[in-house]
Amino acid sequence: MYWIRIIFLTLMVFVPSYVRTGFYTFDMTQTQEFVILFLGSMSLSVYLIMEKRLKKNLTEKNKIQGQVNSMSKDLKYSYSYIGETNRKLDILENIALGYPESSHLTRKNENELYNSIMDAIGLFGKSDEFELHFICLSDCRVAKEIKSHPENNLGFSFKGHSLEIGHFESGDFIVTTSPKAIDGIFSCIIIKKKMPSHSIEDVEIMKTLAAQALFLFIFTRSKKQIKCVI
Repeated sequence: MYWIRIIFLTLMVFVPSYVRTGFYTFDMTQTQEFVILFLGSMSLSVYLIMEKRLKKNLTEKNKIQGQVNSMSKDLKYSYSYIGETNRKLDILENIALGYPESSHLTRKNENELYNSIMDAIGLFGKSDEFELHFICLSDCRVAKEIKSHPENNLGFSFKGHSLEIGHFESGDFIVTTSPKAIDGIFSCIIIKKKMPSHSIEDVEIMKTLAAQALFLFIFTRSKKQIKCVI
């Protein structure tokens, strides 16, 4: 853009050297003035046209850049979503394939069976503070509990809540139970909220995890002879 103005400015400087006669009724000085005015007007017109075109190009560039950024964010979100989905599928697959072939298990082997379920609860529940309880329906006695952090106690009380509701939230906790009881036992997932707006996106998956955990518990409980009154 600037080189065009330089060209016109150079021509204007040399006008007195090239225009030495008048033109029609105008004398030499007037002719030089009109030529300089014409060149100045042309310089300004070309400058304005180029500036307008540049602004238009910048606007289009910013628009395209905005679209590219939006597409990049969408693509990044898609990759993140695909990665998270694949991770969820892997965890669910591990749960499905992780059932023991025998009920004769050591405590260590038994606890390892729950690891994939606990990992899934942490992933789907988006929390690292949760507990898995197996509760006798008759008296709400906890037959077994597994904690994400064994040294911590969430301190949740079932008083005032019905285990048959399936899913409910309090000020500090999100609670999901198995859809049905087996031999008078319910499984219950208790998640401590990280913030008041913390919620579960897919409640049905959490119920499925609770049911899977209950199936596993019923499968292995015969060794310990845990009985609850139906």
